[in-house]
Amino acid sequence: MTQCPNCHTVLPDPPERFCPSCGTDLAAAVTAAPPYPPPPPPGYPPSGYAPPSYPPPGGGGYGAPPPGGQTPWERRSQIGIVNALIETTKQVLLQPVVFFRSMPVTGGLGDPLLYAVIIGYAGLLVSTIYNLVFRGVLTSSLSRFGGNSEMEQLASFMQGGTGVVVNLILGPVFIVVFLFVSAGIFHLVLLALGGAARGFEGTFRVAGYSQAASIFNIIPACGGIIGLVYVIVLLVIGLSEAHGISRGKAAAAVLIPFVIFCCCCTGTILAAVFGMAGAINRMR
Repeated sequence: MTQCPNCHTVLPDPPERFCPSCGTDLAAAVTAAPPYPPPPPPGYPPSGYAPPSYPPPGGGGYGAPPPGGQTPWERRSQIGIVNALIETTKQVLLQPVVFFRSMPVTGGLGDPLLYAVIIGYAGLLVSTIYNLVFRGVLTSSLSRFGGNSEMEQLASFMQGGTGVVVNLILGPVFIVVFLFVSAGIFHLVLLALGGAARGFEGTFRVAGYSQAASIFNIIPACGGIIGLVYVIVLLVIGLSEAHGISRGKAAAAVLIPFVIFCCCCTGTILAAVFGMAGAINRMR
């Protein structure tokens, strides 16, 4: 059934050149019609109807969902902060594609930042406790080797609680700084690759919600490694969905900084090892 684009009268089949009701030139109207749905007839849509969003001109992808209300964490005032925290973490870990696809890329940095601080600090707290227990066990084992001064100094160093206190007090500050620095680095790489269509806010929100992987720190020994691998996976999926780019480009934006960081760490460690070896040789 064909309708006139001007008065929406049902046209005969086959349609004529001009509308029998309003006289509109149907051929010219079809030629000049935009690539969007025609305007609705009078009285439509009904009350309470929300029209769907369509891609903006220029192929920039679908419009961003309205800020707030799209993720459980951003609805915590309605469902409660505990339920929002649990539901957001569950969706990010188990349904990352669905979560980041529906995540608004606007609405401010406060919500993802607060979520990252809470979940990241919980993971940091658990890993700090594990490290404290490990240090105690290692200190006890070292003490059994003898009471010489070198062993006592090493045991005292391993048992020192300065690092624990620093983590517990300044942990949230470390998380905030790390989040802004890492998101900035990822966004710079995205800009270089031509994949930062949604701006820094979209990148930061992905980095913030990807901190859900910190929950893996509750697993003793290997939890940190699992969390690191999973956060990389979440970042790749999140950047791809938030900026509308391919998985390969998103992976490049995430892995390039990691590779550079690992190379710098490896070089530093090797330099320290060779420096210690040289110092030991000189002492001999």
